[in-house]
Amino acid sequence: MTKSKKLLIIECIPRSEKLDESLILSNFLEMTEPDAIYTHTISSKSQMLNYLKSKRDLHKFDFVHISAHGGDDNESIDLPQGSLRPEEFPESCFSRQTVALSACSMSRTEFVSEFMDTTGASRVIAPLNDVEFIDAAVWFINFYYLLLHHDFTPKGALDRTNWILKGKVKGGFQFWT
Repeated sequence: MTKSKKLLIIECIPRSEKLDESLILSNFLEMTEPDAIYTHTISSKSQMLNYLKSKRDLHKFDFVHISAHGGDDNESIDLPQGSLRPEEFPESCFSRQTVALSACSMSRTEFVSEFMDTTGASRVIAPLNDVEFIDAAVWFINFYYLLLHHDFTPKGALDRTNWILKGKVKGGFQFWT
């Protein structure tokens, strides 16, 4: 029997915006994979750093999804009460994991290469361009459904999702190794 893949969704969008990607993704994905989806809500930069430094069971997850805003400089993630540059992430916090950055314009060499070097992430999925909330939610529902329920590889799920939704969602999602 194969090991069940697990997904951690870290929600970093301020509650006041009423955009909760973790709620949308978890409610849908739990219909097919009820024991594979976990969520954690972050309310500040310090809380995010403390959570990642403690590595609270992070090793149990194959995939980590960070729902946030991309910084105006395309080189940081905006969090409630602060922003986070790639070199500020705790060393090796995502060792050998696939990390999805659901944040506008984060698929930039300047950000992703430093992020992977610092965090130890083996793969990163992120949008090249600005992406509307609904487009990101639809894209990631399809991606994770293929990844978790149909046993696609991360690259295979990305390619299939991009093909299925070509011309229907914006963002230009890319895969980094």
